[in-house]
Amino acid sequence: MKEDKFIKQNSETWACLEKTLNKLKSKGFQKFGKDELHDFINLYNLTCGHLSYCRTYYGNTNTTTYLNRLVASAHSYIYTTKISNVKKLWKFLVHDFPLLIRENIIYLIVSTSVFMLGFLISFIYTLVYSDNALAFVPQNIVESIDFNGNSADMWDSPVMSSLIFTNNIRVGFMAFALGITLGIGTVWSLVYNSFLLGSLGALAFHQSANLRFWSLILPHGVLELFAIFVAGAAGLIIGYSLINPGIYSRRDSFIIRGKIGIKLVCGTIPIFVIAGLIEGFITPSGISEIAKLSFALFTLIVLALYLVIPVLRHKQAVIKAASSSLDN
Repeated sequence: MKEDKFIKQNSETWACLEKTLNKLKSKGFQKFGKDELHDFINLYNLTCGHLSYCRTYYGNTNTTTYLNRLVASAHSYIYTTKISNVKKLWKFLVHDFPLLIRENIIYLIVSTSVFMLGFLISFIYTLVYSDNALAFVPQNIVESIDFNGNSADMWDSPVMSSLIFTNNIRVGFMAFALGITLGIGTVWSLVYNSFLLGSLGALAFHQSANLRFWSLILPHGVLELFAIFVAGAAGLIIGYSLINPGIYSRRDSFIIRGKIGIKLVCGTIPIFVIAGLIEGFITPSGISEIAKLSFALFTLIVLALYLVIPVLRHKQAVIKAASSSLDN
């Protein structure tokens, strides 16, 4: 095909692409509808093909130079226009993270079950005889705990803060990182820390201080424990990727599932931060124990809504899209 015929045949496509680029410069992608964006991509792909043809058959002509400039301009919009980091982060936290948890719910159930089993074992064992707590908690710590003392004094003690609260972020990330040990380290981390909490809970029972103990644990503990369970699930994903790589090599399986695990752990960071704020302002406050437990229930309800609502909306969107495709 001669060059002038080639130009005449495709000039309308180039003119449309140039018109679209001018609109983009003045209004940006935000003003574009779905169909307009689809047309823009099609025009770009067609023009790329024309540029390739022109280079092959006509060499370095004015037409080639024009198409090269046109394609470069369109390319800069397609491949360098990004959603702001803030918007991407917000979308991940309020939408993608809950969906990611739903997709990996089996690992979360296993992680939670491991922790709760360890908690029950240490709780029952210590409940039978208080000295059994020494199997899970160092003797000097057991002897220093007085749940019936002044609540402010008890809370300010380095024993309670270091063993149960400030330790939780490290526990979560350790549970994830130890997934590299085929998940064995993750299970150990969850069990070890569940033993500690269960034994302390039983000691509080022996001292008839259940209400006081759990009013100090649960206001921020609901969120902290959930975050630890999620981090444990991320570690189990890593471990399982090495045990059962499926159709992938172990290396590829580790990389693919490792990305999922990292996203899960990153999603727990804001939860740990919120729990830390609650720990700093609500837990040591002078409000009643019943009020603190009511607040803990409130955090549990909010957490449940946070996890469930995005999943329900996603299902509705999928059903709506399926219905639309059937109608068409």
